[in-house]
Amino acid sequence: MSQSIQSVLNAFAVLETVAERQPVGLSETARLTGLPKTTVLRCLATLNETGWLLPSIDGRSEWSLTNRSLLVGMRSTPAGGLAAVAQEELSAIREEVGETVHLLVRDEDSQVVVSRADGVNAIRTYLGLGTRVPFHSTGSGRAMLAAMPADERGRLLDGEASLPGFDREAVERHVTAAITRGYAVNHGEWRSEVGGVGVAVFGGAGDLRGAVSVSLPAARLTKIGAESVADVLLASQRRLSHILR
Repeated sequence: MSQSIQSVLNAFAVLETVAERQPVGLSETARLTGLPKTTVLRCLATLNETGWLLPSIDGRSEWSLTNRSLLVGMRSTPAGGLAAVAQEELSAIREEVGETVHLLVRDEDSQVVVSRADGVNAIRTYLGLGTRVPFHSTGSGRAMLAAMPADERGRLLDGEASLPGFDREAVERHVTAAITRGYAVNHGEWRSEVGGVGVAVFGGAGDLRGAVSVSLPAARLTKIGAESVADVLLASQRRLSHILR
């Protein structure tokens, strides 16, 4: 195998390790990849120079992905098309409820934020593009779980069972409620004092494409009521399903 090909393989190994463990330092990356520190350092510097990785403030301690990976991936996956189609709907929801709206799609055993419309209130919630979000404790995740076959839902929940605060019975109750009423709610189970309401997004054939959620301070959600937010989301869900046919 030529040296140039091995260099590419090394760079990909480092990139994937940072993606899985970010933020992560040089020593940990070297341990996980099995590469010498000098090799990892060259890879980190190159990936930083090409815009794929971002160092911590001190420039060397820990590394994270930039949004470049998300943007490149979205150009070649259904998520990119869905985000483009849904952006107008996200903005419309935001204008009606005044809160931050996220579009999330499934990526293997987690969900990822692929688009966002920021809320207009002084105190508002925020998730960066590319943020990975659990299923069991979020409105978007519970909405997607409710739209999945029972065996697939069970497998995903088995994978999240070791996460802090996981309560299988409570999650099942939330999912059952979401199946019944068509939307899911969380009242701070994932992020303290942050609530959310989510609905699944379906294609024209009824295939699960992702979820749209409204995220806001839990106290404000209690005040305005999840039902009023859900009414807006369900109307948007119907419009998106029609567009995605």
